[in-house]
Amino acid sequence: MEKKSYDRMTLKSLKISSYIKLCVVAGLAIGLLLAIFQFVIALLNVTTTANIGSIVLTGLPAALMILIITPFLTSFYALFFSLISYPPLLFVLRKMNGIVLEGVFEGGEGNEGEGNL
Repeated sequence: MEKKSYDRMTLKSLKISSYIKLCVVAGLAIGLLLAIFQFVIALLNVTTTANIGSIVLTGLPAALMILIITPFLTSFYALFFSLISYPPLLFVLRKMNGIVLEGVFEGGEGNEGEGNL
């Protein structure tokens, strides 16, 4: 198996749109994990219920609703979180003189709009 080589870069500032994208994608990933876990638990428990306004679902329909709605809710919460946590992030980045990130990055300094942080 080939060992991956990661690039290192120092993040000193971040556009709010990039921060929002990062938070929402992370929220979606967490939501998918939670949804799958809750779906399995709901399948094992036949008395599972899901309330959506005045609609009450039980059993398999409730489990499917949990699987569908949970990722959307966590993404929405992540969007809200990103909006209120952006100013503190910038403050921390200034005080720490940036943070070092490791990963595979595309784009470069000369490519405007592509991969620039």
